[in-house]
Amino acid sequence: MHLFASIVFNLLIATSAYSAIMAALHIRRPQRGALLASARSALELHLIAVSICVVILLYMLVTADFSIVYVAEHVNLQLPVFYRLTSLWAGQAGSMLWWNFLVVLFSYLAILHIRKAEPALEAWMIVILMSLSLFFTAIGCFAPSSDPFRVFQEGEKLFAHAEGRGLNPLLQHWAMIIHPPILYLGYVSFAVPFAIAMAALLNSQSASPVAWIKHVRRWTLFSWFFLGVGILLGGKWAYEELGWGGYWAWDPVENASLMPWLTATAFLHSIIVQERRGMLKVWNMVLVSISFIMTVVGTALTRSGVVQSVHAFAQSNLGWFFLGFIVVTMFFCTYAIIRGYESLKSAQPIESLMSREVGFLFNNVLLLASLFIIFFGTMYPTMSEAISGRRESVTAEWFNRFMAPMGILILFLTGLGPLLAWRSTSWHSLLKNLRLPVLAAVLAAGVSFLIVGGTATEWNGSKVMAIITFATAAFVVAGVLEEWLRAALSRRTYSGENLPLAIILVLFQNKRRFLGYMVHISLAILFSGFAGLAFGTEGRLMLSPGEAQHFAGYTIHVENYEEKGQPEGARIPLYGTRMVTVAVYRDNTLVGRDTTEIRTYPMYNFREGRYSDTQNTSEPAIISKFNADVYLQLGGDEKGKLVIQVWLNPLVRWVWGGFAFFGLMGLLLLLPVGEKKFIGFGSLKFSLIPRSRTAP
Repeated sequence: MHLFASIVFNLLIATSAYSAIMAALHIRRPQRGALLASARSALELHLIAVSICVVILLYMLVTADFSIVYVAEHVNLQLPVFYRLTSLWAGQAGSMLWWNFLVVLFSYLAILHIRKAEPALEAWMIVILMSLSLFFTAIGCFAPSSDPFRVFQEGEKLFAHAEGRGLNPLLQHWAMIIHPPILYLGYVSFAVPFAIAMAALLNSQSASPVAWIKHVRRWTLFSWFFLGVGILLGGKWAYEELGWGGYWAWDPVENASLMPWLTATAFLHSIIVQERRGMLKVWNMVLVSISFIMTVVGTALTRSGVVQSVHAFAQSNLGWFFLGFIVVTMFFCTYAIIRGYESLKSAQPIESLMSREVGFLFNNVLLLASLFIIFFGTMYPTMSEAISGRRESVTAEWFNRFMAPMGILILFLTGLGPLLAWRSTSWHSLLKNLRLPVLAAVLAAGVSFLIVGGTATEWNGSKVMAIITFATAAFVVAGVLEEWLRAALSRRTYSGENLPLAIILVLFQNKRRFLGYMVHISLAILFSGFAGLAFGTEGRLMLSPGEAQHFAGYTIHVENYEEKGQPEGARIPLYGTRMVTVAVYRDNTLVGRDTTEIRTYPMYNFREGRYSDTQNTSEPAIISKFNADVYLQLGGDEKGKLVIQVWLNPLVRWVWGGFAFFGLMGLLLLLPVGEKKFIGFGSLKFSLIPRSRTAP
C-alpha cells in the first residue's frame, strides 16, 4: 500500500502545478473559458488525491504498519486507536500532510462560493491557493523528513519489525488532542482571505472596491477565532502538563501563533472602516498580507529548527525552503500593492482626531508594534547567533516589560473605540460617554488595591501595571454594558418587549456590533486573569510523608507517597510513576486534595532494538478556586525528603473563564445565528427587527 500512497502523494505535484498554470493562462487569455474549467477539474482531482493520502496514512497508523518510518516513530502496539488517529498531526511529516489537506479543502470550498458570488476573482484565487499547496507538496516530496510515506531502507536494523516508538507522552493529553488541529484550522484558513484580497487587488474586473470584503470577513473571523481558541488551549495544556506553574512563557512557538492573531485582529477591525468610510485600504492590504505571511512564519518556526521550543518538532533542514517561500510571498505582496496603489487611495480624508476611524488606526499601529516586539524577541537568539556566533535569548521578563504596557493600551482602545462616533466626536458627547467607564475604572483600581493590601515598599512595577489592568478592564466592561443596556432600553421603549427579552434580542439585532462587544468583555476578563499573576508567589518545600508546612497563608500537607513500576506482564511498557497525595488547608479548613506525579515512560530505542530510553513527564496537583490556584509539582527527592515546588497563582480561573466566554461569543459571531429576521428557541420565535408597539 505504501507504494500506491507514494505514487498518489507525488501526483499532488502535478495536479497542483497544472491547476495553477491553467488558471494563470486563463488570466492572460480570459476569453478561453476551457482553461479555467481545466484548472477547476485539476483542483478537484488534487483534493481527491490529498484526501486519499490522508486516509491511507490514518489506516497505516491505526493498523501500526511499522514499515513506514512515520508510523514507527509515533505509534506503538499499546497505544489506543484514538491516540493513533491523533498521531496524524503529532509529527512533522503527518502535520505537513494535514496542513496541505486543509489548504486544498478550504481552497475548494472558497472557490466554489466565489465562483457564484464574484467570478472575476476565481482564476487569481486558484493561482494563489494552488501555488501554496504546491509548495507544501514539494516539501513532502523532496525533503525526506517531511515525507509521510517514507519506508525504512535495507540495512536500517530491522526497523520494519520494531514495535514502534509511540506517541510523545506530552501529547497524550486532552488539550493536545484538539489543540493542534484547531490551531491548524486558524493557520491554514487565513490563506483564503489573503487569496481573495490579492485577487481583488490584481483583478481590474472586480465589481467594486468593497465587494470582496463581505467574502473575506467570515473567513477572517473563522481563522481569527480558531487561532485564538488554539492559543488558549495551548496555554491550558502547558499549565496542566509541563509542571512549571504557568500557562504562557513567551515560547517561540507560542509567539508564532500569537503574531498572526494580532494582525488578524487589526485586519478584522480595519476592514470595518473601509466598508463604512472607504478608508484604510492600503492598511488592509498590508494587514492581510502580513497576517498570511506570519502564518507561514509560524509554520516555519515550528518545523525548521530555527528556534528552540518544547512545542517544536524535531530539528530539520526545512528552514531554507520556508525562507525562500516567505521572501517570494513578500515580493508578490509588495508588487500587488504597488500595482494597485491608485485603487487603494482613501475615498475621503480623516475629518477629526476624535473619531472612530482614528481609533481603529491607532489600534492598527499598536497591534503592529506588538507584532514587531514579539517577532524581534522571538528571532533575537537566531539573529545574535548569526551576528556574533553566540546564541543569546531574551527572557519572559523582557517580553513582559514591553508587552504589558502595550496590552493595556490595546485594552484601553478596546473600551474607548465604541464610545467614539464616526467622522467626529464632540467633547461634550465624549465626556458624557466616559462618565460611567471612568467611574468603574477608579472603583476597580481602589477595590483591587484594598483587596491586595500591602505597603508602598512592597509594590513593584508589575503590581502597579496589574492594578492599571484591573482598572482598564473595568473601563471596558462598564462601557460595553452601558451601550448594551442603552440599546436594550431603546428597543423596549419602541417595541414594548420586556427588558430581559430586549437585552437578549438586541445582541442578535446587530450581532457584529454587540457580540463583538461581548468579545471585548472576554478580553477584559482574560487580561484581569493575566494581571493576577503579578501577585503570585512560589516556593520550594521539603517534606516527608505525613509532614506539613505553611506557604503563603496555606498549609501544605503531604498525605501519602507511592511508587509504581510498569504493569507486570505488559508486552509493551506503559509508564512508572512516583506519586504524592497533597492536601491544602487554609485556616484549618480543607481547600482541596490532589496528586502530583513524575511519570517515567520507557521509549523504544531504534538503534538498540529495545525499550532502553526513558522520558519523564510532570503531572501537577492543581487546587483551583475562584481567587487563586495552589499549584504543586513533585520535583524529586533530596536528603531523604520529597521536594515539592509550589506556586500560588491568583485569578487563573478568570483566564479560563475568559477563554470560555471568548469561545462562546466568538462561535456565535461565526455561526449564522441571528442573521435572519427571526431567532427561535424551540417552538418560540422572536423578531430581531423591533416592531413598534403601536403597529397594527
